[in-house]
Formats: sequence, structure tokens, C-alpha cells
Amino acid sequence: MKKLSILGLGMLVVMSACNSKPSTEYTINGTTDLPDGEWVRLHFMVDRDSVFKDSVAVVNGAFTFTGNIELPKQCTIYSGEPSYTNKKMRQMIIEPGTITIALNGDDYSKAEISGSEINAQNDSLSSIQEAVYAQIMPLRQEFMAAQNDSVKMDSLQTVYDGLISQVKDAQMNFLKTHPASLYSPMVLQQVKNDLSLEELKEIYNSFTPEVQAADEATAKYIAALEAIQPGAQAPEISGKDQNGNDVKLSDLKGKVVLIDFWATWCGPCRASLPHVKSIYDTYKDKNFAILAVSLDRDQDAWKEFINTQNSGLELYSNVFDEGGKNSDNYAIQYIPSKFIVDAEGKMVGRFDGEEELDAKLAELVK
Repeated sequence: MKKLSILGLGMLVVMSACNSKPSTEYTINGTTDLPDGEWVRLHFMVDRDSVFKDSVAVVNGAFTFTGNIELPKQCTIYSGEPSYTNKKMRQMIIEPGTITIALNGDDYSKAEISGSEINAQNDSLSSIQEAVYAQIMPLRQEFMAAQNDSVKMDSLQTVYDGLISQVKDAQMNFLKTHPASLYSPMVLQQVKNDLSLEELKEIYNSFTPEVQAADEATAKYIAALEAIQPGAQAPEISGKDQNGNDVKLSDLKGKVVLIDFWATWCGPCRASLPHVKSIYDTYKDKNFAILAVSLDRDQDAWKEFINTQNSGLELYSNVFDEGGKNSDNYAIQYIPSKFIVDAEGKMVGRFDGEEELDAKLAELVK
């Protein structure tokens, strides 16, 4: 019986271990020289936007935030108003566990954080970036002063590229040496636009299973990139146009299609519209179509722009990318982004340069 009891106890321990899950609770214990009753606020970064999360009043020079979070998340802790001119703001990363922070003085940007390895890693990389950007700032004035001196401009560009490479080298070194860090997916988001698909996959595949499971964004991004490689069947694009009609890329099959991801608030996008219009004028009577996909958030502003600006958009097929599904499927990280789909509905490629785009269309549209 004693053996059975010991065995039973052992089974309970094993079952308990198997059923236990990592804690999602976080606690931020802070000290501050703010007077009692002053508010300290916490904002989370959600889809590149700062979203209010919580606020607490200072009591006896201290404050505490608590909550639950499954994965590390970027946030800002601050007092006063959330603005670029407010120096009483500290960028940090929240993760499960207990973090301590001291908010004192008139500048929180270097506020001491302890109890968090991820924040230590973030601060280490940030210090490299800040040192480089401090050297870049004076270059901007030199660039402006050298607009008519091509030799000087080339020299300044070489210096600038060298400084930027220092940041990229530090980020890449971190990724290669920290495959088990949950901070690595955040770093990868910063450099992924500079990587080829194969380089991106190599880094992602080097991550531990735990980190890969946490980095759903990169997994989806890789899948999207693979889906838009030349020769692949073009992912469907669908949505409503400015008149409320359903529009689909597949309905244009049989034509060469120029897909233009853009937005009314995007200066480079608007600057490229005359060139897109010239393409339309060249091929409008041939086996060709343009599908303009808007990343605007304000649907009314988008409709008004199409209907009043005589930009050529009123002549094309248009889609309002509500929810961002279409842009996600095409791995859009910047706009304008232009793609060509052939008459069979297969991807030809992404084209950032006007000359390259014009040459490929001249080859395909007969």
C-alpha cells in the first residue's frame, strides 16, 4: 500500500507539471519623485499604434501596475501628456514577471529598469542605435547644404550608409547569438525588410521552438512572401470599391494587371499617381487593367479623393482594404508597392522602380 501511495503521489506531481502553464501575470513596481496623487500611465503598442492600457495614482512615492500578458509587448510608461515633446516617458517591454522601474527627474528616457532580461537586451541595442543616430542628425543639415554638390552628396551618403550598417550589424549579431530570446522576434521585425526571403527563413528557423511559436507575425510574413513569388498564383484581392460594388482580382483574369497598394495620406503614393495614369493611357485599349488597393483608414476621405482629384483612380478598379487582409496577403511593409500579375493570374513580381515597371509592362502587354 505504501508503494501505491508513493506511486500515486508521483503521478499527481507529474500530472500537475504537465498541466501547469507559464504564468501570464506581470507586475510593474515603480518608485518616483512625483507628488502623491499624480498619475502614471501605461500605453501598449498595438499594430504600431499607442493604445491606452492603464493608469495609477502615486501613493507615498510609489505605484504599481498589474495585469496579464502572454508574450512580451512594447509599451510606454509616462506622466503628463503623451506627446513627442514630453520627456517624462520611458519606452520599455512588458513581460510576465515582476519588473521594477524608477521614474525620477524631468527625463525618464533612461529610467532604471531591473528584473527583466528582455529590457536589458532592448536597452543594450537601443544604446547603439542612439549613438549612431546622434551622428546622423548633423548629417541632415550637411545634406541640405550640399544639394548642388553631387560629389559632397555622394561622400555624405557613404558616411550615412556606414553608420546605418553599424545598427544593422548589431541587430543581426543579436539575432544570430540569441535564438532563445523572446526579444529576437522584435528585432527581426526591425530588419526583415532588408533581408531576402531565404535570409529571413534562415534566421526564423534558427529560433528555438518556443520563440518560433511566439513569433506568429514572422511565420505569416514568410508565408505571404512565398505566396507572391514570381510564377505563383496571385493571392486573391477582394473588397468594395468607392461605389460599394464588389471587386475581385480574379474577375480580371485574362488581363495583365498592375496592382498598386497606396493611400491618400502617403506623399510618395500621390506623387506616383501621374505615372500610373500615363501607364493607363498607354494600355487602356489593350489587354490590361489597374487594381488600386487603398490602405486608408478613413473610407470617406478615400472616396472623396477618388471622386474629386481627377487622378486617374476613378478610371481603375479600386478596393478599400478594410482590415488589412489584402495588404497582409501581399506582405506589404511600405507603400506605394506595385505588383504585376499576368493574364493567367500568376505573379510576375514587385516593381519599385518606374523604369523597371515600364519595361516589364511593355514586354507583357501586347
